[in-house]
Amino acid sequence: MEYTMGMKLKNISLDMNIIKLLCKINEYKGQQIVYKKQPKNVASRITDEAITKFVYDTYIENFSGGKENLTKLINNEINPMSREDISVLEFRDVIKTVNSAYEDVKLCSQTILELHGYLHRYSLIRGGRYRNEEINIVNSEHNQFFDYQSKVDLEANIEKNIKKDIENICQKYYELMNEDEIQDLIIIASFIIDFILILPFKEDNIKMAKILTLLLLNKSNYEVGRFTSLGEFFDDEKQLYFKNLFSKRGDFEKESYNMNKWLEYFLSFILNAYEKLNDSTNLIVEKKETKTRRIEKVINSTLGYFTKDDIRSQCPDIPEPTINRVFNNLRKDGKIEVVAKGRSAKWKKK
Repeated sequence: MEYTMGMKLKNISLDMNIIKLLCKINEYKGQQIVYKKQPKNVASRITDEAITKFVYDTYIENFSGGKENLTKLINNEINPMSREDISVLEFRDVIKTVNSAYEDVKLCSQTILELHGYLHRYSLIRGGRYRNEEINIVNSEHNQFFDYQSKVDLEANIEKNIKKDIENICQKYYELMNEDEIQDLIIIASFIIDFILILPFKEDNIKMAKILTLLLLNKSNYEVGRFTSLGEFFDDEKQLYFKNLFSKRGDFEKESYNMNKWLEYFLSFILNAYEKLNDSTNLIVEKKETKTRRIEKVINSTLGYFTKDDIRSQCPDIPEPTINRVFNNLRKDGKIEVVAKGRSAKWKKK
């Protein structure tokens, strides 16, 4: 079948709500610079916490060791004692790799196989290989999201066909990116849903969808996943939402599933992550610029002329050099001007 990365994507009619979501996300994207300008130790702490939360959100629903042990495990505070524990660390290490080396990672079948292999590096289950047997989606991990009966793949060489499908959507991803006619987030969302529909592995398809989402967002400079968790993507709370996404067998066979519904979910999730990131950013910026903001607030609330003594009286804890620096910066920016020089110089807003 032709997935959404084909002509279907070029011909899609987007709901107005999708356009609004794209606009809001791109506004937040422009604010990422605030995180990058944080001191190195602060930035490192933020990214480490994001990875911890990403892994925690991914595993917490089904982890048998409890919330406290899961956090300690992710942070190397306790040693892994079971295959389940090792799985957590394997996923964590893949997330770290994607966040640090995404610029050099090429999206292709070989990369996807390698990433899946890293998820099973110490497992008895062989990772890094596409499934070579038929899967009835109703009885697979997808049953929690989709309410339809899959066509049974009667092809003799299932693994070969899956590899071909993955190579096709990877190639189409780069073609669409190079054409630059469709917004990046639409292309990324389409790639992810196609990957899920292909169902390339016997296990961990959802974890791989999360990893690839993080990778592609980073590659398009939507770096929200580097600074906050994307682990709740496709979480259990969304089960009911997806029951109507592929509601009829005929919808799947006719390739008429509701792409706008998927885009709304995908983009709403990304926007929500940015909103959480923005809240954290505001806290950091406020701590860093509190004194500057307090001085500007006094100036903006003053009618007519004002002096530095006005600032000193209302903000007695702010040192003289800081007041002088803020006044000089505001003057250079053309926001205030001096009208009477001397020891008791008077200023006014422009």
